[in-house]
Amino acid sequence: MTSNLHVAPMELRHRLQDELSIRGWKQKELAEASGIDSSSISYIFNNKQSLMLPQLHAINHAFGLPIETFYEEFIGECCNELGRLRPDKTSDFILHCIEVEKYDLVKQLVQLLYEETNRSKLIDTAFKIAERIFQSPKRNYSLPFYDIIIRNGYSRSEKIAISYYRRFLILRDLDTSGAGNEALCQLIEYLPILPDSLRLDAYYRILTYYNVVENWAKLLQYAKELRAVAFEEGQDDYIAESWLYESVALKGMKNYEGALNSTRQYAVYGDHYAFLSKCNELYISIEMKKTEPIEELMGLLNSDQKLLVLPVALDSYVSNEAFQDAAVYLEKHKTYIDILLSMEDPFHVKHKLRLTQALAQYISKQLSMNWVLTLTPYHWNWHLNSKICSMLVCLFFSFKSMRYMLLKNTKVVSHTFY
Repeated sequence: MTSNLHVAPMELRHRLQDELSIRGWKQKELAEASGIDSSSISYIFNNKQSLMLPQLHAINHAFGLPIETFYEEFIGECCNELGRLRPDKTSDFILHCIEVEKYDLVKQLVQLLYEETNRSKLIDTAFKIAERIFQSPKRNYSLPFYDIIIRNGYSRSEKIAISYYRRFLILRDLDTSGAGNEALCQLIEYLPILPDSLRLDAYYRILTYYNVVENWAKLLQYAKELRAVAFEEGQDDYIAESWLYESVALKGMKNYEGALNSTRQYAVYGDHYAFLSKCNELYISIEMKKTEPIEELMGLLNSDQKLLVLPVALDSYVSNEAFQDAAVYLEKHKTYIDILLSMEDPFHVKHKLRLTQALAQYISKQLSMNWVLTLTPYHWNWHLNSKICSMLVCLFFSFKSMRYMLLKNTKVVSHTFY
């Protein structure tokens, strides 16, 4: 460790003493102003007691100074008598440094950790710091500490397996199709080594990832693997989720009969999954170009879920050339259609694209068949609306770029409906 760490505690106390002198205060007055008892103040100033971060904040508040004052000197307080970083104190300090944007101090602490010569101590300290930060709202900042463990850890250890798992969760959200995919590939071989408390969740997160990127073959593979592990451990919720994601994968592969069979499998795992099974069975039937279940399904769903049904329902009507029914459907649900067409978030983009495609087919087929009278004034407003027309014209040119945007920016969303 650097020699400055041994000097920093004394320098911090000298600066605190200077602040007392500037104000003409005694330690007793600081104790009263800060709410710290007099004996603790005395021990701190005489370097007989380590200064805790909440105590520094209380002293700064008493002095009327910004909360981050003396942070540079506080680094020394994060070390024990041997000069090694204390994991709990260090992780708490790092989180506060991030809050006040003292990123240079975070880098210093990472560098100090790298100076640890005892490999076991290095891994143990880095892991404790990483886990503490990961459980906070600032979890992305745990990444360099997990990288320390991966680079210096013993091969195929539990700590490395957990580090790869946490790393995947972070990078999945930052760069889904790039670094997230690479992190997933690195995680796969460590799945059997993860502790029981994390292994099932890791499989589940892998399923949500492959669902977002629409890799149906991989989704099907890991749905089956999750089910095998969940059966072994008697985890019914994960068994149900495995059937659910298997049905999603089969639907994505256009294997609708297989998807229906898988959908019926999770109906027995409680009321929640029974409801999902019923809704998804109706949804798959609509994907199979059946129009009868459309209104039944719409009646079961909340407002947000109805948005996801609009494209497949309209496509089903158009495929059956049920233009009059389609017109009634569009008129009845025009509010939801307007909402979906106005949405820009990545999750709804693909549904908006499909709805736009269905609208284009609906209009073009009617015009080609001279069934213009089916278009109500409301639908003609769509037809003449410059924004919608522009969307229809640009649809096939923009699909690939919008698809890339979806992969690039979509975070994993826990789904309860297709």
